[in-house]
Amino acid sequence: MISLFLISFLLLVVLWNLYYSTHWNKNLTVNLAFCQDFVYAGEQAELTEQIENRKDLMLPVLEVAFHMDKKLSFHDCENTSVSDYTYKRDIFALLGNQRITRRLTLDCNQRGYYQISQSYLTAFSMLHRRRFSIECPTDTELYVYAARTNISDILVSCERLMGNIQCAKRLYEDPFAFSSIREYTITDPMNTINWKASARTGELMVNTFESTLSQKVMLYLDLEDRGILKYEHLIEESISIAAALARKFISRGMEVGICINVDGNIIEPAGGKRRLTDIEQLLAKCNSSDSVIPFTTLLKLPFCPQENFSYTSRNVFTSDTLKDVFHIFISKNAIQNQTAIEQFVGNQQPAVWVIPYARGESCDIATSDNLHLVKREVGAS
Repeated sequence: MISLFLISFLLLVVLWNLYYSTHWNKNLTVNLAFCQDFVYAGEQAELTEQIENRKDLMLPVLEVAFHMDKKLSFHDCENTSVSDYTYKRDIFALLGNQRITRRLTLDCNQRGYYQISQSYLTAFSMLHRRRFSIECPTDTELYVYAARTNISDILVSCERLMGNIQCAKRLYEDPFAFSSIREYTITDPMNTINWKASARTGELMVNTFESTLSQKVMLYLDLEDRGILKYEHLIEESISIAAALARKFISRGMEVGICINVDGNIIEPAGGKRRLTDIEQLLAKCNSSDSVIPFTTLLKLPFCPQENFSYTSRNVFTSDTLKDVFHIFISKNAIQNQTAIEQFVGNQQPAVWVIPYARGESCDIATSDNLHLVKREVGAS
C-alpha cells in the first residue's frame, strides 16, 4: 500500500512538473515602462514594473530580472547589483488571474539616453528542483536631458546684440502671420482692408502682420576634449548651456539650430516644441568619446554663411539657411579655436562666444569687437 502511494506520488510530481513546464509562461506578461519620456539631470524618474498572470495556474515563485546602464541608479538598492550594468532582480508570488504593479524610483544624475530592451522571467518547479526561464522583449526608453544651468550672463550679451539686429530686419510683412487691426492710411494697399471691421466701426480698418523675417539662432557646440587632462565638467557645462539657450530662444518664438562636432550632427534652424525636442534629445545622446572632429574643421565645412553652400547630413542646408542668423559659439578650447571662429564671423553681424573654463585657471583672451566673449568659470563636480 505504501509502495503504491509512493509510486502514485512520484507519478503525480512528474506529471505536475511536465504540465508546469509547458504552461507556466502561458498568458504571462511583463511590462517595464518609464513613467516619463524625459527628465533633467539631477532629477528622479519612475519605472513601472507590471506582471500579469492571466490564467488559473498560480506561480508561487517568479523571478523578474533586467539590466540597464549603470549611470541610472535605483533609489532603493534592494535586489540590485552594479558591475558593467545595473542589474535588478525581483521576486513575485502570483495567484491565478492576478496583476502586480510596482513603481521603482531612479536617480538620474547623468545626462544620457537609456533603454531597457530585455527582461528575463524565471520560475521553479515543485521543490525548486528545476528552473524554467524565458526572455521577454521590452521596449522602453528615457532621455535624461542636460542639467539646468543659469545663463542670465549670456542672455545679457545676446539680447543686446540681437535687439539691434531685430530692429533692422522688420522690412516686410508676412500675410499669414496676423498681428492686429488699425486704421487705414493712404499708403496701405487695398487687399489689407478688413471689411468686417470697417463695417463695424464705420471707418476703414486694415490688418497688420508680423515681420516676414523671424530671428534665427545657430548654436555651434565644441565637445573636443583630447588633451592629457580631461575636463568632462566643462563639456557637460557646455552642453547644458546649449540646451538652456535653445529652450530660452524657442520659448520666445525664435528659430534655433545647432551644429556639434560629434558625428556630423547638424540641425537647421526652426521653431516650435518639436525642434526643441530634437535639440535636447541630440544633446542627451552626445558623447565626447564618440567620433569628434576638430572644431576648426567644423567651421570650415561648406555651410559658412559667407558662401553659397549645400551640406547634407541628417538635414539639408540650402544657400539661404544661415542667412541673417545670429551665431553663438560654445567652446572651452579658446587658444585652438580663436582664429577659426574669428574667420568664420568675419565682418558679418556680431556673434557671441561662450568660453567655459575650469575654476582656478585663467582665461586671458581678447577678440575683435565683432565677437563678444562671455567667460564662464566652472567648478569641478
